[in-house]
Amino acid sequence: MKRTITAALALLALVVVAAPTAASAKPPIPLHYEGETDAGSDIEFTLTGKRLSEINGYIMVTCVPTHGVPLSYSDEFHPPGSFVLGKSRKTSVTEYMSYKGDVTKNITIEVKPAGKRWIADLHVDYSYEEVTGSSGLELEQHFYICQGDDSFSFKPEAAKKR
Repeated sequence: MKRTITAALALLALVVVAAPTAASAKPPIPLHYEGETDAGSDIEFTLTGKRLSEINGYIMVTCVPTHGVPLSYSDEFHPPGSFVLGKSRKTSVTEYMSYKGDVTKNITIEVKPAGKRWIADLHVDYSYEEVTGSSGLELEQHFYICQGDDSFSFKPEAAKKR
């Protein structure tokens, strides 16, 4: 009985000492960043602690058809989830694209330190089929393979509190 009471008192003391420490651990404040990529496209994201999330912007993509002339255009870029500073992560997202249908985009983001700044390397690739009408009653089928790469850098202290 004496050992049970001693163990209970020791456990109670541990809880009392640990409680202020757990209560003082506040979640990190989300910081919002808006800027441009190295290619000049708009980009914005939220930095919470050591994670980038809510990335929204544009990335220049080049699409090469199985026959015909390659296309280059600015494509929407908003990968799902969050990305840890100092790491690389791959993800994919299926999006509807006009005249192309559902397209699965493969995305890789690597966030690495560069002195007092961080550099985020962005990559996207996907393919799609496009069917168009030609002269007469014939339809033309084109397959495109697309890829885009860009990057941006930021200083965590330059972000704005939300």
